[in-house]
Amino acid sequence: GSSCPWIQPSRMQPMSRVSYTSRDGLPIEGYLTLPAGTSAAQPAPLVVLPHDSPWNRDAWGWNPVVQFLASRGYAVFQPNFRGSYGYNWGAMIEDPQLFRRIHEDVTDGVRHLLQGGLIDASRIAIMGETFGAYLALCGVVQEPGLYRCAVSLGGIYDWEQFMKRQRSEDDTAEFYQKTRRLLTAHKLRKDLNEQISPFHGVARIGVPVFVSRQALRQTPLSQETERLVAEMKRHKVSFEREPEADDDPNFGEINAQISLYTAIEAFLARNMAPAKPKMP
Repeated sequence: GSSCPWIQPSRMQPMSRVSYTSRDGLPIEGYLTLPAGTSAAQPAPLVVLPHDSPWNRDAWGWNPVVQFLASRGYAVFQPNFRGSYGYNWGAMIEDPQLFRRIHEDVTDGVRHLLQGGLIDASRIAIMGETFGAYLALCGVVQEPGLYRCAVSLGGIYDWEQFMKRQRSEDDTAEFYQKTRRLLTAHKLRKDLNEQISPFHGVARIGVPVFVSRQALRQTPLSQETERLVAEMKRHKVSFEREPEADDDPNFGEINAQISLYTAIEAFLARNMAPAKPKMP
């Protein structure tokens, strides 16, 4: 409040804790923010928002993206899938199927929320940045019929290509170091790569995808986005790109952020509209 005095608490929506059990019996926690007016009679459309690293986590508190989406009428689900900080990462790194199981944790959380009756099952999107962007694409590749669309901001879509890239200044970040360590430990094989890399399942995407390099210009992740776009074109997948403001090298500036999230808002509005009632 002291750093952002223009934020009006009365316009913010409360965040509640969610607990569920994954399909292999692991307890998972997360957070759910509901827009104003949500009820069993008026269930809300949902945006699933996985966090941006397998060893990061979401925490209870004010989040600008969550509140932006809630102000537009969307419920927001933030799952702290297995491996999230504070949830016993060390025991998970031994599992070569870790990334697949993380995707399943997200899916199981969505299905858990649907049982509560406050979410419109016909209006669910998945959105994320970096590792969250990877999970967003996994969602629309692996879960046909669950999501209406996806928003993928600068993700990794092919782990084999990720491993082959030369190291750069970006690769010194903790995210790159830990990911390389994990994949090297399990001797990433072709069959495993195809299981955990949504790039190899682009042909199965049946919903629109919004893609952006976000603040990743001239980095390995921007190259990933360009490869993904080419593959979606090849398979005639419906997609949209980031606005032209992304060409500004100062993409973190407020005007570029406004441009990006205005485009995301419009994309969600077009693709998450209520289904038209069927004629008798």
